[in-house]
Amino acid sequence: MQGSGVKVVEERELCAGRRFSLKRVVVEYEGRRFTRDLLEHPGSVAILPILQDGSVVLLRQWRPGCRCWLLEAPAGTIEPGESPEETARRELLEETGLAADELINLGSVYPTPGTSSEKMHLYAARAHPKTRPRPEEDEILVTVRMPFDRLYEMAIRGELLDGKTVLLALLARARGIA
Repeated sequence: MQGSGVKVVEERELCAGRRFSLKRVVVEYEGRRFTRDLLEHPGSVAILPILQDGSVVLLRQWRPGCRCWLLEAPAGTIEPGESPEETARRELLEETGLAADELINLGSVYPTPGTSSEKMHLYAARAHPKTRPRPEEDEILVTVRMPFDRLYEMAIRGELLDGKTVLLALLARARGIA
């Protein structure tokens, strides 16, 4: 059923940034036309790092979209030529200083399909400390370590505002990973 009867009849780039572009897309369906703005995104990963003692490492990160600090799982954009697994390992090391001993694929989601083409690949990682975090120059973040059960309870109670982190906590518990 995906795309059945739907046709993209026009696509125009409005603005291009360092990693993303904004496009105007005209879609036709059953003789009607709709215009949508679309953020063209190369894809991303999100990782729930689990240490040997069962605790998890998260980030307290300032985000411009909400103009607030969020508690969230490490994540990042897939770079050209990188596989999602390579991106997950790179982002985990950069943002937390942890190396993944094992990456467990939890699936993929489209976080905001109404406005973005971003496909997010979700992983749990059995990880160990390797180095100090080395976030990108424009990232404002602090690592936070906590028991997985605390993270899970925060997700269930609605205390986490970051969707990918809530989903990772629920999937890790449902699959018996943490």
